[in-house]
Amino acid sequence: MKNLNRNIKQSIYWNYISSIVIHAISLVTSAALLKFLTPEDFGILATLFLVLGLGSIFIGQGYISAIIREKIIDHTILSTVFWINVGFGIMVVVLSFILGDALGDYLEINRMQEYLTFFSLAYLLQAINVVPLAILERKLDFKQHSIIHIYATIVSAILAIILAVYQYNVYSLLWRGLSAGIVVTILVWYNSKWLPRFTFSYNSLKDMHKFSRGVLGTQLLRYGANQLDNLMVLKMLGTTDLGIYNRAKTFVQKPAREIHAKTRSVAYSALSKIEDAEEYRNLLFKFILLLTMIIIPLLLIVMITSDTLIYSYLSEEWYPMINILKLLAIASIIISTTLPTQILLSLGKSDTLFKLELVSNILKIGILLIAFQYASLLTIVCLFLIGQLISNLLQNIFAYRSVEGYQNLIWKYHLLPVTMAFFVYGIAILIDHFLSLTIASMCFKIIICLGIYGYYAWKTYPDVLKSLSYKELEKVK
Repeated sequence: MKNLNRNIKQSIYWNYISSIVIHAISLVTSAALLKFLTPEDFGILATLFLVLGLGSIFIGQGYISAIIREKIIDHTILSTVFWINVGFGIMVVVLSFILGDALGDYLEINRMQEYLTFFSLAYLLQAINVVPLAILERKLDFKQHSIIHIYATIVSAILAIILAVYQYNVYSLLWRGLSAGIVVTILVWYNSKWLPRFTFSYNSLKDMHKFSRGVLGTQLLRYGANQLDNLMVLKMLGTTDLGIYNRAKTFVQKPAREIHAKTRSVAYSALSKIEDAEEYRNLLFKFILLLTMIIIPLLLIVMITSDTLIYSYLSEEWYPMINILKLLAIASIIISTTLPTQILLSLGKSDTLFKLELVSNILKIGILLIAFQYASLLTIVCLFLIGQLISNLLQNIFAYRSVEGYQNLIWKYHLLPVTMAFFVYGIAILIDHFLSLTIASMCFKIIICLGIYGYYAWKTYPDVLKSLSYKELEKVK
């Protein structure tokens, strides 16, 4: 248990260091690209993600989660999963080329086949990398994992900005994704001690089938429900509105998802190794508290600064993004500070997760379809978020019920920090009535609001926060 705790702290340290660095680089890069590119350019990129995202789900097919969770994994299993992934990666590229023209006609996007085929190469690289990256996660070796992705982010950011300056438009965005994949591929295989063998045995995966089917089914359902809003915006309003909506989602959800993903990967690997109910419960709620203490301040900054920054630095075509940013940030505070999927998967309940996902996504889709009565971007956003919140609530009810004694911790470590966040944002709104939208007033609001939240956090959770401090992490390194 001592070694596990050490690995968990080191993993958290490196994951959050990489999250901060990657998000800072991405934020600067995105801000620069917004100056040179139009909402339509970003709308085309969002469309490509919408189409190719389905193919990426089949890369891994749920076996990656099984590799991380299983106690014993042999070389035959790893090689078999690797060749299955490569096969699906090649299939994504081929289908992109074959179906590109038809999709372009349907979505009314010129040069769709050219864009789609080029960008699909990034998904082929993802297929090649997925097993060695899963091995790093299985070993809780997030230091190497983090360094690789930091290098990839730096290289891709520089290349994208250079291409945007020279007016390569959509291709500057496509090369950003592809170049990141190339760097990850080179570094992960250079540093990896694992190489695939020319062996293939589908029977070696039979013990994983039930678990992987539940994961794959959950991912498919989640993809369909989460991308329906993008598809509706694209078909009802066009690529320009999709670009505005997608950039708003990226600015708000990318930092939250990045941190959530980093915590999620460590939490899943760690919780899968714990059998004692009390240790499991205490570790789970430390992870949840960690999420709230990092994600909530970031989203508070987004809510406080969005109007001032957009009015000051961007053109009028980006102004509709302000209200969308604030709505997404409010919803993300609730959605991004829980770990229902990791709870159920670490307990081996992938079938339960699939059933929950099926029911909750039916609810999300049903609510979102109401938007067909209103050709309004803001209406689509509101209905999408209502569905997301209901889905998240349903999954958390069942996930927490799987954890013995959760009632004593859920209020203190999850609901109370979220409640406090909305109280602090209320103070920011009150300050707005007395100050104008200037950089000075924006900085004043940030200092006041984050100061209040930081003081509350340190007074309420001193032991947990001290255990995750830099000095403590240095001791275990």
